[in-house]
Amino acid sequence: MGQLVEFTNNHLVLSAGLVISLFFVLYTEFRLQATAGINLSVPDAIRLLNQDAVVVDIRPAEQFKKGHITGSRNLTPDEVSASEERLKGLSGRDIIIACQSGMQCNRVVASLRNKGFDRVFSLKGGIDAWTAEKLPLVDTTKRKSKGKKDKRNKRRG
Repeated sequence: MGQLVEFTNNHLVLSAGLVISLFFVLYTEFRLQATAGINLSVPDAIRLLNQDAVVVDIRPAEQFKKGHITGSRNLTPDEVSASEERLKGLSGRDIIIACQSGMQCNRVVASLRNKGFDRVFSLKGGIDAWTAEKLPLVDTTKRKSKGKKDKRNKRRG
C-alpha cells in the first residue's frame, strides 16, 4: 500500500489520468445498462412492427418526406411531448421512436416513459441503421401527378 501512495505522489498526472479514464469507463457502462431495455436493434424493431407496433419519426418534415419507414407518423420532439392525447390512442401498442442517427430518440423515450408510456422504444442507430440494413423507405417527394395519368388513360380508352 505504501508503494501505491509513493507512486501516486511521484506521478500525479499519470494517476489523475487513470482516475479520470476509470470514471468515464464506468459512466459509459452505467449509461449503456440504463438504456439497454429501451434501445431496439433493427431486427428487433422489425419483429415489433410485425406485431402491430407503430413508428413515430421525430425528424423534420423535409427529411421525413425524403424517406421514412412505412406507416410511420411524423412528429417533432416538441410535438411528441405536447400530443400526449394523440399517443394515448396507441397505449396498447408498442411505440418505436426513430430519428436520423438514434441520438435524439432516448430523450423523447425517457420523456414518454416518465409520462406513463412503458411500451416506448428507441430505434438504435435511427434511420441510418435502417438504411444500412438495406431496408426500404417511403419517399413522398416523388409523387406523380394524377392529372397526367388520367389524361393518358382517357386517350387509350
